[in-house]
Amino acid sequence: MKARGFYNIAADCAERRSGEGGVAVALVPEDGRGEAWTFAELRERARQAAYGLRRTGLKRGQRFLLKLPNGLEFPAAFLGGIILGAIPIPVSTLLTASEMRFLKEDSGARLVLEDPALVRRWFSGPALSGSLKTRASDPAFWLYTSGTEGRPKAVIHAHRSIPAHDARNRLWLDLRKGDVVFNTSALNWSYALTCGFLDALRGGASSVIFSGKADPEKILRTIQARRVTVFLSVPGIYRRLTECLKKKPSLSRCLRSVRVALSAGEKLPPEIRARFRKASGLTLREGLGMTEHSVYLVQPKGRRVVEGSCGRSLAGRKVTILREDLKPVRPGEVGILASHRSCAGLMLGYHRRPEEEKKVFRKDWFLSGDFAYRDAKGNFFYVGRRDDVITAGGYRISPMEVEAVLNRYPAVRESAVTGVEISSGKTIVLGHVAVKKGRRETDFLKRAILNFSRKRLARYKTPREIVFVPELPKTSNGKVQRSLLRR
Repeated sequence: MKARGFYNIAADCAERRSGEGGVAVALVPEDGRGEAWTFAELRERARQAAYGLRRTGLKRGQRFLLKLPNGLEFPAAFLGGIILGAIPIPVSTLLTASEMRFLKEDSGARLVLEDPALVRRWFSGPALSGSLKTRASDPAFWLYTSGTEGRPKAVIHAHRSIPAHDARNRLWLDLRKGDVVFNTSALNWSYALTCGFLDALRGGASSVIFSGKADPEKILRTIQARRVTVFLSVPGIYRRLTECLKKKPSLSRCLRSVRVALSAGEKLPPEIRARFRKASGLTLREGLGMTEHSVYLVQPKGRRVVEGSCGRSLAGRKVTILREDLKPVRPGEVGILASHRSCAGLMLGYHRRPEEEKKVFRKDWFLSGDFAYRDAKGNFFYVGRRDDVITAGGYRISPMEVEAVLNRYPAVRESAVTGVEISSGKTIVLGHVAVKKGRRETDFLKRAILNFSRKRLARYKTPREIVFVPELPKTSNGKVQRSLLRR
């Protein structure tokens, strides 16, 4: 799709298929009393939400914060805002009042929509007809991501970003009309909003929305009840699903309908892939993305999964690895993951962050801030975020590589590795370990874990010390927060 052409996300995802029948979105709440809408019902609810939003005084081009939990009110309000010509900004329901004040001031939002009951009342009222004609390059929605000095920054996405995912949907999701797509994450997160919701609707598939606690048995029974064919989640959830299947092997029958199982959000540890395959019979295919570009490296269907690789670039996309001077690296050399400005799925830019834009957009390239390397066959290997990569003794160390070894020790439930500066210019590797239930946190166990890692890692990668923690700090979407551990 050309950036100069006309395209509208709401017209495509909520209206184009309204005469075809079939379920568009289905809600699976914690109480088990689900609800589903056809494509025609989704279109009507979105138009009613558009009318309701207009009644609040919201106008075309104005922004509104969408602080709604996973539920059918979310897709109606999100698409309704776009029908109106406003710009939705989905945010986490876990944000505090002070965090919301910052986002409202920073974004210039005219409205904070956080009451599902209000949206429900709109469903009994009039509807706004039709969608506005927009260019593919016009802003459609914003998403907030972490910024420098602890300030979140708004990522501006154009309408064109959704059709830009078509190659990914063919080769990674293997998306087919009539599929049932289930992403376990919150809809305010790019991974769930695009892969699990908008991409599914564009492809004529059903999107399953899950609310409540991410209980592994509930997830498995949801897959069975909704006959899910494409399942998307994060490594932490796959770890819990594996533990559940190990305790109750009979629940593996819940996965019989699943054709595709995908993982993104953070690096997939090899042991999780192996254990989940053993427990379920399904092979996880990994993807790598970020808020600014959604998932843009994938392990495609029809190819052998290369262990340790986060995937390959999609056809027609210019994704490479560069040095700081923007020159390409050699195969096997660590550099910065970069996308060409021509990638239609790439963000338009940041809101009111000119200095940060200058850092990431350099000449023809967007620099992701992720370190990686690529082999001679085109497979990319993720090393870590610039802030997470440890530099010790002159070496760059991937925390995920060290964690993969620590996680293989029988007593370790999960781990996270950080670098700690113990004196000027001297950094050591520190391992944070949560042990399995029933195992004691003793000095003997620490020594055993360290000895285990020394036999499997180069000396400069081996943790100097192990710290036991009851749980690793994580975001609501299951990502380990290494920044909190470093503090």
